[in-house]
Formats: sequence, C-alpha cells, structure tokens
Amino acid sequence: MLSIAEFRAYVSSALICTALFFPFLMLAGPAQAKIYKWVDENGKVHYSDKKHDQKEQVVVDIKPSPSSWSRFDIKIVTKDVVLTEAENQLIADGVNNVYEFFDQVLFFDIYETVPVNILVLKDKDTYRNYLYQNKKGLLVNSYGVYISSQNQIVVYVQEDRQLTFRTIKHEVGHAVVDTIIPYAPAWLNEGLAEQMEMLEKNDEGLYLEPHPRNRSIVAKAYSSGRLINIDDFLKLPSSKWRHNQTTTNGSLQAQAGQFLYFLFSKPTSRNFVVRLMHNFDRGDRTLSYFLVNDNYIGGIKVLEIAWNNWLQRQSDQKIKL
Repeated sequence: MLSIAEFRAYVSSALICTALFFPFLMLAGPAQAKIYKWVDENGKVHYSDKKHDQKEQVVVDIKPSPSSWSRFDIKIVTKDVVLTEAENQLIADGVNNVYEFFDQVLFFDIYETVPVNILVLKDKDTYRNYLYQNKKGLLVNSYGVYISSQNQIVVYVQEDRQLTFRTIKHEVGHAVVDTIIPYAPAWLNEGLAEQMEMLEKNDEGLYLEPHPRNRSIVAKAYSSGRLINIDDFLKLPSSKWRHNQTTTNGSLQAQAGQFLYFLFSKPTSRNFVVRLMHNFDRGDRTLSYFLVNDNYIGGIKVLEIAWNNWLQRQSDQKIKL
C-alpha cells in the first residue's frame, strides 16, 4: 500500500499544476485509476498514472484516508509581561492555523517538524538585549525572530498587541519553511511568512486577509516605477535578495508578500505554488526563475502579464483556501 507521504510525493512530482487535485479525486472515486511504481537505474522511486511497457512497473494500492491533522499544544513563555487567557488562545490558534496551512493547503507532512516554543518579551529594549545575548544583533530592528538552534520564536509586545500576534505567525511560517523546505528561495520564504500574518480561520476553513501595509507599499512602488519586474525578481539569488531587502525600504519584502497573495488568489496559480515548493522540498537548487518558467503555464512572460494586470487593481478580497 502506498503511504500518505509517498502519495504526496507522487502528487507533487507527477501532475501538471493545473490539475493537481483532479487525479486525487479520481482515485477516491469508485472507478479507481491505477498507479504504477518503478525504480530507475539510480535507485530513485517514481510513480505515474501511465503504464510504460519499457519499464518494470508494479501496481500500487492507494486507499485515501481522512486527514490525520490534529492541533499541537503550543508552549508560550512570557517574561515580565502578562497575557490574558484569550490572548494565549489567540496565539495558539494562530500557530496551529499556520501548521494546518502547510499540511492541508501545501500538502507537507507537518508532523516532520517539532512545534516551536514562543517567548514573548515585554518591550523592544528587552528584545534587543535578548538578541545581543544570543548573538543575533543584526536583527535588532526586527519585530520578531526565529532562532533555529533553539527552535524558538522570540517577539516583544508592540503597542498594537495584534501586530505582535501577527508577527508570531510570520515567524512560524519561517520556522516551517526553514525546517522542511530548506532550499526554498528567499522570496518564497518571505512571501509565505507575509501571508501567514494574515491567515485566519472560520467555520468554512482557512482564508487569507489582504495585507494593508504591503498593498500600500507595492502600490506606491508600482506607480512610481520603482517596483522590480518579476523577471529580475525571480533571478535574484537568495543572498542578494536578502541584501537588497534591507536597502529597499521594505518594498522587496512587501512585493514578495503581494506576489504570493496574487498567486494564492486563483486555484491554478495556487497549485503552481504547491508544485514549485515540492520541487524545492526534493532538494532542487535550480534558480527559481527557471523552475517558474518551466512550471507556470505560458512561462515567465505570461506570469508577468498576469502579475502586472493584477497590480493595477490589487484585489483586497479574502482568499478562501
């Protein structure tokens, strides 16, 4: 029997992005399609819904089961600050929503990760001192940070406490990507973290709220001609992207956030993101420009046209996931 993890690997590697979910639905139906498994000369296992006479294949039995997703207990530690019971619950719900997003929307086995612990400090000065003590002095101007060596997220209470809770979700996004998708390019890592800030859940499921600050920054950069085009944006190596991020007054980070919001706004481009991330999950270090060009229908040129059209209106609708 094919395991869920193996099935996810099959889905991410064998299907075209515009039909990512269709085979899964077909497999779950009464007329179940056959899935073939074979091992190439390098020992790598492959799955396909097509039979190849030239390959020695075996039919695998797939029995889809209900999602095994369940919430984590989130450890929250405070120092010289008091959180209400409602605020503790808000943090725990927000963190679990991020985990659920990666598990249910992006199809990653979130149980491969160790849930983070969260340290909430009373103010910015305390936060800065903590970072200096942990040799993270370059990050003193941040609102929060994920310290991978301690599997810890550290934030301080901002004047608007809601921004503190959003920062926690942002850093949880980084924690998950750094843990399970270490080869993800910087723009994708940062763009996802920006989206996690705005991730919410209601009775209908997970959804993304628009990000007002990112929307404003990108709109101004676009209208003034300072917004980097997608062609150059995707060609930036992660090291150069991070350097430019600190010298663009936040516009590059905001663009990463809005670009992911744009991609998540439609099922076809959302599926493209899933496929792209699973390419990086398998250790692909190809420059993201070429992966995007190969995987997005129509390539970079079509993507850039769609992105520029979207920029002219920058939809502020909730995105149901």
